[in-house]
Amino acid sequence: MFTPARRTGWLSLGIISLILMASLRLASPAHAQTIAERFAADPVAAEAALDLARHTFDAWVLRHERLTLPEDLPPLLRERAAVFVSAMLGDAPRCCMGALYPTRPTVAEQISEAALAACRTDLRFSPVTPQELPRLRVIVSVLEPPEPIADARGLDPARDGLAVRAARGLGVVLPLETPRAELIEPWARIRAGASPDEPVDYYRVRAFRTVEPEREP
Repeated sequence: MFTPARRTGWLSLGIISLILMASLRLASPAHAQTIAERFAADPVAAEAALDLARHTFDAWVLRHERLTLPEDLPPLLRERAAVFVSAMLGDAPRCCMGALYPTRPTVAEQISEAALAACRTDLRFSPVTPQELPRLRVIVSVLEPPEPIADARGLDPARDGLAVRAARGLGVVLPLETPRAELIEPWARIRAGASPDEPVDYYRVRAFRTVEPEREP
């Protein structure tokens, strides 16, 4: 039989083990904040992301120059994540470009690259003009890694986007791009070049989205 002292020792070890297991669970990736959650909790980084996209637009459209990234970037903009940059002109989309997976070493470089592509090479639209710049509302979406899903049913347009991978390409609808859940899959299929009945792969897309405030007309 264990003596009382030995029982106490085993109980202490058991309590310590439970504490260590709880600490490991809290520190595990499942409990870590996503990049989108961290941007949502960091208004300085969110504002810097918008400023970077806006300055990239201005540098190219007004002077045909690539923006030199500032050195004093918030730490979050030095991490790695996929980004889309878009702009609205009034209530209408004006341009949007980005990547579902990161292609640059930092979020800052990803934002600048996406903004440059949006204002000059979005083939759905003509390049942004200097006259339009003051009326544009720039939008930056920092993406979490896409999550494979079985189908597109049950998506919440307030927080879920959708990527469709088809034989001819990839189509992405970002969170909050449409308030109507029934439009998410058709739009993503169209952008992927997929017919309504074509077999495709689905990926849920979640992101931190920040939008410039409306400007005076």
